[in-house]
Formats: sequence, structure tokens, C-alpha cells
Amino acid sequence: MTRLHLLLGLSGATALTYEVLWMRRFALLFGGSAVAVTLTVATLFGGLGLGGLLGQRLRGPPARRYAQLEAGAALWALGLPSALAALTPLVRSHPGLGTQSLLVLGLTLPPALALGATLPVLARGVQDRGTLAGLYGANTLGAMLGVLAVPHLLLPVFGVSSSERLAAGCGVLIAVLAWSLPLQATDNAAGQHTALSGRAIFAAGLTGLCGMALEVAWTRLGGVLLGPSIYAFAWVLAAFLGGIALGAALARRWTQAWVLPAAVGSMGVMALVGAFVFAQAPLLLAQLYEVFGASGMWAAELTLALLTMAGAPVASGLAFGAALRQAGGEGGQATAAVLAANTLAGVVGSALTGLVLLPALGIQGVVTLCAALLALGALILGGRQGAPWVLAVVLLAFLLPAWDGKLYAVGVYNRVSDLGDRSAAGVRKFAEEGWTLMSYEEGLTGSVALGRSTRTGNVWLSLNGKVDASTGDDMPTQLLSGQIPMAMAPTPERAMVVGLASGVTAGAVLEFPSLLHLTVVELEPRVVQASHAFDHVNGQPLADARTQLLIQDARAVLAGQGPDFDVIISEPSNPWITGVSNLFTVEYWVLGERRLAPNGVFCQWIQLYGLAPTEFQSIVASFTSVFPQTWLFEPLQGGDVLLMGSTGSPILDTLPIAPTLGPKGVLALGRGGVLNTDDRPVVELAAPRSLHLATVGPNLARIEELQVRYGLQ
Repeated sequence: MTRLHLLLGLSGATALTYEVLWMRRFALLFGGSAVAVTLTVATLFGGLGLGGLLGQRLRGPPARRYAQLEAGAALWALGLPSALAALTPLVRSHPGLGTQSLLVLGLTLPPALALGATLPVLARGVQDRGTLAGLYGANTLGAMLGVLAVPHLLLPVFGVSSSERLAAGCGVLIAVLAWSLPLQATDNAAGQHTALSGRAIFAAGLTGLCGMALEVAWTRLGGVLLGPSIYAFAWVLAAFLGGIALGAALARRWTQAWVLPAAVGSMGVMALVGAFVFAQAPLLLAQLYEVFGASGMWAAELTLALLTMAGAPVASGLAFGAALRQAGGEGGQATAAVLAANTLAGVVGSALTGLVLLPALGIQGVVTLCAALLALGALILGGRQGAPWVLAVVLLAFLLPAWDGKLYAVGVYNRVSDLGDRSAAGVRKFAEEGWTLMSYEEGLTGSVALGRSTRTGNVWLSLNGKVDASTGDDMPTQLLSGQIPMAMAPTPERAMVVGLASGVTAGAVLEFPSLLHLTVVELEPRVVQASHAFDHVNGQPLADARTQLLIQDARAVLAGQGPDFDVIISEPSNPWITGVSNLFTVEYWVLGERRLAPNGVFCQWIQLYGLAPTEFQSIVASFTSVFPQTWLFEPLQGGDVLLMGSTGSPILDTLPIAPTLGPKGVLALGRGGVLNTDDRPVVELAAPRSLHLATVGPNLARIEELQVRYGLQ
């Protein structure tokens, strides 16, 4: 069966590659909202579950049916990008959840059904349930490798489109290799038609429900603990899948009846044990930085992912394998039922957690709820044998420390290289002294915190631990981001601000008497609430009758229909953050340029810290490829720059501050830079590795060199 295990592993890697790349495509089209991501995940996982039910009905040689399913999914994946491109105008002309749902269902459900049917089809040719659990484990292990391959290998080397074609080619290869596998259907073998076990199906469904809920919570934890980069998300998901694969392998050895309730109960206990690490994890991150340094942070990310999950995914994989063994019925029928229960319940767990439970309960609350459900499940499955798991969960929940919002609000992951003392005491002093936590809330897209300095009274707002607005050092940039482009545009009447944050920029825009309408686009509803903490400095822009607030993705808004803007101001968070990185690509700026009026101005904020010169050069090159007539301003020297791209003849003699570089200098600044595109997201991939490097000096030196050479030309 070595060949079969290899094929299942390769199939898992291919399937997860499809999923990750398709999610990127849909997020770009719909906007990187939680609803869009949840919709994609739900459709794919729901398709896998329904495909499992359909797979048991397919008759004929198992190997050939399996090959046909893999080939069909691969061919569909090959054509999906073209179909999506053809349907994009329709989606943009009919925005809304209904259109998005139909598109995702129509494009991803067929391959998901095919891939979901593969394991039940193979199960008809494999009599041993332990072998089936091993095949599931191999498939999950392959999925783990696929998750890691996308950011570390496929995207850097091939880009999105070529990676899709490579994955599809891999699917065809699997089909060719599987066609001649020596498998015989065992549908009519004696003793295979016992009734399906409701007990096993219940266990599979419960662990699927809680497993996906926990995975969503752990992913959010990874965002505030490790930083919301593409690599941190990959390591969290890889640790989750790797644990499941290990558990499925253990299920081949542990065959006793008691394993099922024990696996379910231990999954809840381990999840709570991991929650005890939450309060120590930022402190451990600083210690791991001492060991691995900036270049080895991937090892720190993996270590912390494993510690915070505490083996719960292993118990999940063990529970799936045990459920498969104890499911009764014929092999294909049992596999289909267990797989369908696990994945379909997982869809519910994922959607409910992302859209409802996380904002309501927070990360630790979701973990505690899942642990309670799993303990109750162990009691139902094991009777008296399940009682100890209930007691353990109750005891652990009682002893669990409260969530320490201060440790996560300051983003230790982002500041660890600046800390002089990385001991536990030093980190706690940095994180907890000298300021008051005003609020800490989980939103749909991330964690939003407000703090106030006890010494200066400075109020600041952080998203996933990254400070994005304040009443202190950020004020010049926040004000000038609104004042400069409005002063450059002749008589601006309509403006758009991407990213509300403190609302100071929006307030600065509204101070111009010619303005008739301001559109503010913000993705996270919690940020809107938090912005009112800045009402004493922002002029209360949301209360102005000229302001329209849109809780949407900026790309989706710019791609839609509507009047042109005289000024567009884009000040999202940093480009190393996955999702936010979509607002630093050529395609994004093309959307903006198309919505600018004649003599319009597009203002783009860029930071100089945590951005290597090649990455900074790439962003400038990408921006000037759309706006060749661009001026560079320094609102906060050594911290930020503003690029002002114009579509006509801007006003330059009445500006709040003078530009540092004119169009010739800015073009020279970007010359030779690799374009940052949706297909080749070079900045998103490279910038996380520059987070702890001293980049301000080299970036400023290059700007100063060009200032001497070109002046304001």
C-alpha cells in the first residue's frame, strides 16, 4: 500500500494548494472580508463532505474511479481562473452575498465534490479499517505539506497562475499513476453490511465541529501572537494538520473501544491545556527570538503553534480514525458517513466561530466552549469512562487565567527586536507598565485594542497588535495624509479614504470647504467603534453629513460602479500583513486610477521601517507604473512617506509641506524594482522577513541621494 499512501499524500497537497490559491482569488474579487473567506471555506469543505456521501454510490473498479475523480478535479481547476475572469464583470455589476455565493458554489463545488469522493471510492478496495485511517493520515499529511509549499515555494517561484497549473498537472499525474492500482471492490464481501454506528458518526461530527472552531480560534491567536503574515498563518495551519495526521496514524495501533471516548475527551482537555500557554506565549516568543534570531522566526512560530494547540489536533485525528474503525457498515459506506459528518460539521464550526463566536466570546472563550462540548461528548460516548474528562475540563476551566489583553495589544512579535530586556520580567514591563488598556475586542477580521499612556495621555489604536493610529507621533502623518492631496487637487469635491483608524485623516479632508462628499471605507466594524476614542482630535468625521461610511473592502468598492473621486487616500496597515498586502499591488492602483477624475490625486502611505530597500523599491516601482507623475513627501522623517500620484496638473505652490522628490526622482527611486502584483505578491512574501531589520537608514539614504540628484524635477 506504499504507492497508495504516496498518492493520497500527493492528493492532499494538491487539494490544499487549490484551496489556498482559490481563496486568494476570491478574496481579491470580493474583498478580503471575513464573509468572503468563510464562504469559500464553507463551500470547499461542504463539497468535500457531500462528495464523501456521493462517493459511496460510485461503482466500478475503485482505482479507475479514483483516477477519474482526481483527473476531473484537476481539469476543472485548470479552467477555473478563466471562468472566474469571464464572470468577474457580472459579479462586479451585481454585488452582494447572493452573487458571491452563487459564484463560489458554481466554481468550487464540482471539484470539491470530486475530491471528497476519492477516499470513499478507494475504501471499496481496501478492507482493513486501520489502512483506511492510515490513508486519511497520509492525505492530511500531504495537505500540511501543501499549506507550507504555497508561501515558501510555489508563490515565490511560480506565482499564483503557474502554481495553479502546476497543482492541476499534479492532479493529472495522480490520476495516471492510480489508474492501474491493483484494487478490487469489496462491496459484497461477507460481514461488511452491519448497520452504521450512530455513536461513531456522532463522534466524527463533534470532533469536526470543534476541530474547525478551534482551528479558526488558533489562526486568530496566531495573528496577534506571531503577526498576521502569510507565513504565520501557514505554520499554524500546518501544525493543526500535522497533528491530525499523527493522530490518524496512532489510530492504526490503538484499536480498543475505549479509544473513541478517550480521544474526544482528551481533545477538549488538551485544548484547555494549550489555553494555559496563552498568557505566557508572548513571553516565550521573546525567549525564542533570543535563540533563533530574526532569520529563524519560522521555528519560533512553529514551536508556539504546537504549544498553544497542546496536542488537541492529534486527539482529533485519533478520534477520526477510531470512529472509522467503529463505524460498522461496508468500507465505502462507513468512510463516506464518517468523512461527511466530520467535514459538514466542520463547516458549521468554522462559519459559526468566525462570524459569531469569536466576536462574542474571544479566543479563549471559544476554546473553553469547545472543550466543554468535547467533554460532554466523551460522557455521552463513554458513560462513566467519560466522567473524568468532564471533571478535568471543569477543573482546568476554573483554573484558567483571564485573557491578558495587554500582552497581545502591544504586539510583542512586532517589537521584540527593539527590546533591551527579553526576559519574562522585561517583556511584562514593556507590555504592561505605563499605559491603560481602554478596550480589547475580537472583530470579524482581527483583534482591535485601544490604549492610553498614563504619562502623556497619548491614545493609540492597534490591530492584531500593530499600532496603526495614535494622538502622538502619528498625528503629522494622519493630518498631512488628508491635507496634502486635497491641496494638490484643484477644487476637490469628492474624496475617498481607505482605512478609518483614528479618523484624523478623514477629519482633515472634511476641513476643505469645496468638499461635497467623503467616502470612508473600513473593513473592520470594531475599528469604527474604536475611532470614537479619537473624537477629541479628529473633528468627528462620521457625524458629518457629507460622510458616507462603507464597511467593505477597498478593492471591491473601487471595482464597483459610482462617480469618480477627485482624491483617493489609501492608508491601510503594513504591506507585510496578508490581506492588507492586496492594497499595495499594481492591480489595486489601476482600480484607483480608473476611479480618479481628471486632475485627480491618489495618496499612498508607505512605512520605511520593517521594509527592506528592495521591497520599498518594489512598491514605488509598482505605484509609478500606474502613476508616472508622482511626488514623494515625508510627513514624519524616518517613519513614513506619502506618494502622491496625479492624473493631471496638480497644485504644488500652496502645500502644507514641500515634497522631497518630484516625478523624476520618484521614478528613479523605483527603477529596477520588481512589480508587486496579484499574481506575484513579492512584497507580501518578502516583507515579513524584514520586520526586525534596521531598514529606515538605507531607505532614507536612498531618498536623500536622489533628492540631491533630482531635486523636485
